[in-house]
Amino acid sequence: MSDNSVYFIDTAALNQISQEKSALLVDVRQPDEFAGGTVPGAVNIPLGDLDMSSLIDQTDDMDRDIVFICAVGQRSFGAANAALPHLDCKVMTLKGGLQAWARDGFVIQK
Repeated sequence: MSDNSVYFIDTAALNQISQEKSALLVDVRQPDEFAGGTVPGAVNIPLGDLDMSSLIDQTDDMDRDIVFICAVGQRSFGAANAALPHLDCKVMTLKGGLQAWARDGFVIQK
């Protein structure tokens, strides 16, 4: 299992991670929010629909870490904490969420 710590990453770190495709990017917002745009490469799994066995498979099979994303960082932090005991990888959340991502000038993929 993980080391029991959720890591907060900034937008620059997420940009590097997304370009390297070194982590599974999970946007936990609702589908209508996700449709408005997200970090390039992120998949939408609403917070209420998180399936731990699927996340385990996706991170273990590809030997990847995971980054949870939401609008401001609150839902993603909750998702990261819920997933942490189940995953054997680095569990991260985007500090400030998509608001910080957009504010810092990074591309929003629609």
